[in-house]
Amino acid sequence: MELSIFIARTLGVVYLTVGIGLFLFREVYILALRKILDSPGYALLGGFMAIVGGMAMVNYHNYWVNDWRVIITIIGWIALIKGILILLFPLYFDWFKKLLLVRIGKGLTIVIVAVGLFFTYLGFLN
Repeated sequence: MELSIFIARTLGVVYLTVGIGLFLFREVYILALRKILDSPGYALLGGFMAIVGGMAMVNYHNYWVNDWRVIITIIGWIALIKGILILLFPLYFDWFKKLLLVRIGKGLTIVIVAVGLFFTYLGFLN
């Protein structure tokens, strides 16, 4: 359970920080995201980072249980699969770029903050 708490704390701080940053400085985030998505080097680096983070979670936190810890496992698998796909097919993610830039509205920001609050609660207050 200690590992689950550590990951929940980390994810909580990351998601809350990004979510609040999106609320306060949406234009800056969108501009930075466009520059990142338009650079093949950054896309490959992001894929590499997703594989490393996903593999860490899959290897050390692969808990298919009937409680909140399974969410961490699912996030790890999603990160791993996303990273593999980005590195295998870097030119085929134009549709993903367009979707991400269109969907980075207030709804997505609210979801990011909610996920951050959820993990922060589980990591620090539970």
